[in-house]
Amino acid sequence: MAKSQTTLRDEKHELTRRALIKWSVAAGAALGVSRAKIFDILEKTSGKRTAFAASENPTTRSVHIIGGNGSQSWFTLFWPQIAIAKANNPAFAWHLPGAAMDYAGTNNPLVYGKDTPWQTLPGAKQVTAFTAGTNLTHTNSPDANESLNGSNIISVASALQSASPSVIPLITVGNANAGTAAGGAAPSNVGSGDGIVSLFNSAASRAGGLLSNTKDAGFYKAYYDAFIQLNRASNRSTTKAAYTTASGAAQFLGTNLSEKLAITPADLTRYGITAGTRANITAIARTLIVTAKSFGLGLTNAVALPYTEEDPHGAFDSGDVKTIPGIMKGMFDAFMGDLAITPDAVTGQLLSDDTVITFHGDTPKDCRTAAGWPDGTAGNSNVIYVYSAGHLFSGWFGGIDVNGKATGFGPDGKPATYVGADTAKIANAAIAYAIAKRDDRATSTFANGITIGGVFGNLKAT
Repeated sequence: MAKSQTTLRDEKHELTRRALIKWSVAAGAALGVSRAKIFDILEKTSGKRTAFAASENPTTRSVHIIGGNGSQSWFTLFWPQIAIAKANNPAFAWHLPGAAMDYAGTNNPLVYGKDTPWQTLPGAKQVTAFTAGTNLTHTNSPDANESLNGSNIISVASALQSASPSVIPLITVGNANAGTAAGGAAPSNVGSGDGIVSLFNSAASRAGGLLSNTKDAGFYKAYYDAFIQLNRASNRSTTKAAYTTASGAAQFLGTNLSEKLAITPADLTRYGITAGTRANITAIARTLIVTAKSFGLGLTNAVALPYTEEDPHGAFDSGDVKTIPGIMKGMFDAFMGDLAITPDAVTGQLLSDDTVITFHGDTPKDCRTAAGWPDGTAGNSNVIYVYSAGHLFSGWFGGIDVNGKATGFGPDGKPATYVGADTAKIANAAIAYAIAKRDDRATSTFANGITIGGVFGNLKAT
């Protein structure tokens, strides 16, 4: 059905307002004006509604961890299949037989062991675990398990997050692939977490990306009024009639970012990283350290990174399962700890309450066989884990029993015959719902009729 003129007018007004917010935030950052002051200025020049929209993040930020080449299997030692963990069978692929503990307060059953991250979080904020997707052994790009009706969930996240201004919306690290979705941001790729710092400095030298995007002449008057107000608020000793934004302002922005995003020895110690830590684990920690700092400054909305990209077939045989999961737990606990003490520069909300973390991968391996940890999975199944900051129901949907039978779930959330593509679609729709802060309307373009609220996630407060 064609949209009415009123609807089209309202949508155009919303796009105009959103563009003004994005431009003003970027320009203010380049001039050294606090974001709180920017919103005061927007209220004066464009009204309370625009200022409120700018200061309220309608979406969460997100971190997407991709376990390629078999490395997804490490996640199953954090959050094991319940029947496998409780079987007390040393032949099964869980490294703590007989030591599984039930979480209290989760929506669905969920168990943990001593190496499980985030144990102190309340039950409602524990992970959501979906037995979902397809075994895609030995790929670094498990796109089929990140698909929501043909769109990659990482790109979907950036499309949803376009309502929350940032300098560089989406960053991918190394082999992480963001895919595509309508309205999704073009990813900026770096080789490592340290490269994120260089990326922002480089972006600043190009006028901060958003600063140079003023193509729509119809917005010029609003841009100009806001820019003049930002100039008056900058506390500079002189006022100039015009600015060469790409030079002096960019240099100011880059210099401060390199200091604020720097990885310090104290950071590495907090994350449990030493000179003896494996390089691929250290690389993950360094990326997470910079990610937390970038989120706190409002510089980006989403980061996608690869996990270890190793195939731990021999992890049980070599004894790696006795040490590596504990190191990884310390790293993830430190990241959540950083998010829990870092307020959003705009809203003041703690990032731990405003960040979604997803875990996708190629194969979780055979949970019933520790020896050699083979790649085959029950029913060719996979697993998707989500830290949703409480937007989704915590605990397991679907599962694998001790006899090797995989059970999926239907659109109603109830157990059903396992179908990898269908369960992956629902799981990724749930991720989108969490990132959109339970806004069904925002996710409808991608979810295409999948209902998450009240079935897989909490309903939006009215």
